[in-house]
Amino acid sequence: MKTLTSGRVEWARCLAVKAACAALSLMTISYATTAGAAGWTPLVNRPSVNSIQLMILLTDGSIMVHTFDDIQTWVKLTPDAKGSYVNGTWVTLGKMITPRLYFASQVLQNGKLWVMGGEYTGPFADANWGPQAEIYDPLKNSWSEAASDPPQTGCGFVPITSNVTLTAGSATVDGIYSTYRILPGWTVAGAGISANTTVVAVNSPTSVTMSAPATATGPAVAQFVGAATSCFGDDPSILVPGGKILVGDLLGPQTYLYSIADDAFTAAGTKVYNDSSDEEGWAVLPNGQILNYDLFQAIATGNGYAETYTPSTDLWTSISPADGTAKGTLPVLSDPQVGFELGPIIRLLDGRALVIGANQHTALYTPASNTWAPGPDMRGDLVGPGGTLANAVFGADDAPAAILPNGHVYLIADAGPNPISADGRTKAGSASVKLHTTAGMQPGWSVAQADGKNTTIPPGTAIYSVDSPTSLTLGTFDSSGNLVATNALQSQKDIGLVFGGIFSSPAQLFDFDPNAGTMTEIPAPAGSFLSSEAAYVTRMLVLPTGQLMLSDSSNQLYVYTPDGSAPASLQPAVSDVHYTGNGMFKLTGNRINGQSAGAVYGDDDQMNENYPIVRLQDPATGNVYYCRTKHWDSVSVGGDRPETVDFTLNSAVTPGSYELTVVGAGIASRPVQIAITQDEIGDNGGQENAQLLAAPSTLAPPPVKLMRVPAPIHPKN
Repeated sequence: MKTLTSGRVEWARCLAVKAACAALSLMTISYATTAGAAGWTPLVNRPSVNSIQLMILLTDGSIMVHTFDDIQTWVKLTPDAKGSYVNGTWVTLGKMITPRLYFASQVLQNGKLWVMGGEYTGPFADANWGPQAEIYDPLKNSWSEAASDPPQTGCGFVPITSNVTLTAGSATVDGIYSTYRILPGWTVAGAGISANTTVVAVNSPTSVTMSAPATATGPAVAQFVGAATSCFGDDPSILVPGGKILVGDLLGPQTYLYSIADDAFTAAGTKVYNDSSDEEGWAVLPNGQILNYDLFQAIATGNGYAETYTPSTDLWTSISPADGTAKGTLPVLSDPQVGFELGPIIRLLDGRALVIGANQHTALYTPASNTWAPGPDMRGDLVGPGGTLANAVFGADDAPAAILPNGHVYLIADAGPNPISADGRTKAGSASVKLHTTAGMQPGWSVAQADGKNTTIPPGTAIYSVDSPTSLTLGTFDSSGNLVATNALQSQKDIGLVFGGIFSSPAQLFDFDPNAGTMTEIPAPAGSFLSSEAAYVTRMLVLPTGQLMLSDSSNQLYVYTPDGSAPASLQPAVSDVHYTGNGMFKLTGNRINGQSAGAVYGDDDQMNENYPIVRLQDPATGNVYYCRTKHWDSVSVGGDRPETVDFTLNSAVTPGSYELTVVGAGIASRPVQIAITQDEIGDNGGQENAQLLAAPSTLAPPPVKLMRVPAPIHPKN
């Protein structure tokens, strides 16, 4: 929520988050042809949580899932013995140290998961731009704190709310969930705390001393307010060479590099334009450069702007037709009406990049010629209880996208850029509104007077129900997030009203066909909640099977199996697998990271998948065993130079022959036959080598066969 410091209001999403979480807590719940609802399969099993917020692919093929429930719990999905995610099983993982929602995340080359920030943090989900970072170790199922975003000034004021313990007559406050960021001089408020009280000392990670003694004894809720120590919250992040993560800034053009090995930040290059990274997403290109759309520079000037970051030089460079640094036409992809939001960026199989706007527009960038061009608009029929509004515009005002192995991009957009203005008739004390037409309008849409006043329509009003083609009922969200009817304040015959706007349902699936250059509506999975929610709560993930996993924010996931596959020239190719000792194997091949990030979202969440996943399949039983990968030597995509990755065997693997496949962002190699020996499974420090008996150029007939011969066992030095 950005009203505290930037003036860019996100009150609609703040209310929607509260309403969605309250509602979800009650639930138990070659190119391909266009997909239909029949292409989606619901997962057989559901997790213990009631909602799903973020999905991340770990390097052992399991899916780590964060929940809206308490914004602290994670669960994990593991495919079944045959490699099916649809039939997979769930376990609950260790909780994060800091509850957080909408934050940066990256799977590290050591196989661990790094997270930092949070638009909302703490047990009360305060809108407070949290800068804290932590790392999850999947082998230990534990979280550890990591270096936080560098301290900065001028980041505004933020609240930190916590359950506490007070003692009447004592100025000590105990039981705070975390005193990180709380400083002397911060205000303290709550029952049992005198007015105008401040913090005079921070005693420990869970205790402070106030300027006045408490007036009550027992548990209480206290809110601390003070200057933010960092301008990071829901900013973009991305892995760059050298074991580092590039992160942005919510208010300024500066960026920073986090060294994974040193657990420390250093200043990185400053963007060309005075453009913050708030709401922006980044995409990696084959040359290692990072592509960024300059959102606020574009809106301020009325012309599209973009930049690339080059890790080797630590420099940002403009690639904008408006200033002559690129060719073509780059559209403006957002505006104040859609909250300065922006959709994701994703690299296509043909080398171009697709930037998806929060308005209806998209843009395509061709790095080879440094040229921009408008992409297809997101348009479709807006179907509502009162009728259909044809050819309505949709936008990705915070929304997911994913590229399938066949090259199509599936994305979600909502009706945010399509508010409907109409004259209505109200009656004081009545919730009913008469209109010429309610076509396209949806329950839950916001309702406001066109003149910006609240004389007839109360603040926070929404559509409770669409009752007919010419009438609807007004409503409002109560403190529990439930939509209840509410009345108009005055009688008006022809009052100008505005319905909908940013974060408005329905969430509509689209299929972008890069060959045809078309954007086509496709049906949602049967039984999903897409028709009644905004796009920002949905997520996508490309599975190692090449399937697409979709979350509608409930605890029911859906999997889509696409037609077609990537061209052979883009598929990973294995050239060598050998055993390096101590249970570790090294795989060498080309294109093993894939061609893109796989699934993307933007600043609020990152789920990049451009790293190798290795699986073994027993040809006799059909059983699938995902290995655990680490130490891949490239974080780029595309390209065709040899790359390496280390992996360890799944503990269920026994000696025998297997078909090995490496997958990068959903694109799989042809199977390679290997033999696993007992010594490699029960290695006590010895070493064996797998040797290629045929030169790589002869590995044409599938499956490619790599025969491994034992080597002498050498004692460990």
